Amino acid sequence: MAKKYKILYKREECIGFGGCAAASPLFEMVEDGKANMVGAKMNKNGWWEVIIDEKDFPKNKDAAEICPVKVIKIIDLETGEQIV
Repeated sequence: MAKKYKILYKREECIGFGGCAAASPLFEMVEDGKANMVGAKMNKNGWWEVIIDEKDFPKNKDAAEICPVKVIKIIDLETGEQIV
């Protein structure tokens, strides 16, 4: 079974830098100058979330690391560890 990760994104705190969209197709810049996370649903804590496969991990890790306001987090679903 392929490893899975949860991507969490706090859109309200996004400053529109755009690095996430340049690094990963999971993120797209929209009219208000912020990024949307494609296919994401908002959880009860106000974070947008989506589950990705291991093959999509490198691009999304880059997206999280490049974000200057650190509003993208990656959780290893197997261990519960926050990677970024």
